[in-house]
Amino acid sequence: LDGAKVLVVKFNDYQCPPCRQSYLDYKPIIEKYRATGQLKFVLKHFPLERECNAAVQSDLHGAACEAAAAVVMAQSKGTADKLEEWFFANQPSLSPDKVKEGAALVAGIKDFDAQYARALTLVKTDAGLGALLGAKSTPTFVINGHVVAGALPVPYFEAAIQQVRKEKRKATEE
Repeated sequence: LDGAKVLVVKFNDYQCPPCRQSYLDYKPIIEKYRATGQLKFVLKHFPLERECNAAVQSDLHGAACEAAAAVVMAQSKGTADKLEEWFFANQPSLSPDKVKEGAALVAGIKDFDAQYARALTLVKTDAGLGALLGAKSTPTFVINGHVVAGALPVPYFEAAIQQVRKEKRKATEE
């Protein structure tokens, strides 16, 4: 946890409208607590597409695996945040080709196809972890071990973080 009292893990799909909404809504809250060192935020991939997620029965989002893999590739370049923002901004028009275009344009990934298989292995690992933790849909949040399916209204999300901080404080006092 790196000294943080709260660990928030988000299982995400870049073509999922509630994932986009929670990204936009929660960003200020996550930044506020992260800045104080009280919160660690970890993004995990849970594409709703069978190619990279054995836990789903159908292909809801046809470019979700490509998008997740592109973000994995962008992490090594330090451009993952910019690419994530671009994917959510362009969500309605995402296709595998549009993902590759954004990866090259925004994240500087010129060899998408060459890196795809390796990146997809990491995406599959994330999806497998999500399934083990009980994720069935996106977004799914795990806040200090508590699984929250779907996006909570902003005040409830912040209240959940505050509650976990309180529980953690209480546990260290006992």
